Amino acid sequence: MRAYRYCGMTLASRLDLPMLDADAGSTAACAIDVDPPSEPVTTLHQWFHHWRVGRGAPWVSFARIDAGYLLRFPDLAEFIVSRDGGAVRVRPRRGVPDDTLQHLLVDQVLPLALARRGRLVLHASAVHLPDAGVVAFAGSTGRGKSTLAAALASRRGRVLADDCAAIEWIDGAPHVHPAYPGLRLWPDTHARTMRHAAGARVAHYTRKRRVDGSVLRFHAQPGPLRALFLLGSRTTSGPAIAVRRSRASARLMELVKYAYVLDVEDRHELSRVFDGLATLATTVPILTLRVRHGLARLPDAAQAIASHVAARCS
Repeated sequence: MRAYRYCGMTLASRLDLPMLDADAGSTAACAIDVDPPSEPVTTLHQWFHHWRVGRGAPWVSFARIDAGYLLRFPDLAEFIVSRDGGAVRVRPRRGVPDDTLQHLLVDQVLPLALARRGRLVLHASAVHLPDAGVVAFAGSTGRGKSTLAAALASRRGRVLADDCAAIEWIDGAPHVHPAYPGLRLWPDTHARTMRHAAGARVAHYTRKRRVDGSVLRFHAQPGPLRALFLLGSRTTSGPAIAVRRSRASARLMELVKYAYVLDVEDRHELSRVFDGLATLATTVPILTLRVRHGLARLPDAAQAIASHVAARCS
């Protein structure tokens, strides 16, 4: 097994994870094993939860089994996660390439395992801004979390996380742990913000490319969270950004939608996540952000966001 660092946690993995930084000298909090590729099994399970993109077929389905939890990505792979999130077994389908397995594990499954181990984890991208701290962008798929992170990274920011903001309270303040030095961007966004040739593909089924630490700057230490932006739909007119602050109760209900939860029917886990979100909502500014549509507007949006956060932190 090889040891890697991910969101403040050490992993021991038999699957190569080249996007993660190597780690040494720490006890692994999660062990990852991998089975040989196989054909789909026909075992029937009682699925208690599904993730869907829009109204399409399930992207991943969740079932409880004796070993813990079974996560099935149809035609791609299955992952067995132990009840405490401390072990993950990868069961790939025959013919699925390694980069797809790596993506599914790191970007989809490990955030759930990390949340199961007690960390508050959000569907959010995070960037460290000099002289300010960390800003995070939470939102549903397609709202531009990674795009905004890339825009800020091109203006002196340093990326901490792409769609997996792992939060821990350090000295009474919420800090975001670094995930890995990379962003997943569409090719046109990559060309506009990074001005480099496209990186390696994320997976065989998507056009997104993985932009790594050789192109962007990465923040390697936990940073204090100064503001969390909830991304609304993009506007077609008006200023580069529009920011407003809603009531605490409304902010909390919005945050619930973006929390990683492995077992949505486990009352203990839900209570712990809700308590963490309530604390977050009362200690960090939670702001609704609307960005004007168009890649040409990204530099203006990034500058406006940085100025907004700097004004709050001054």
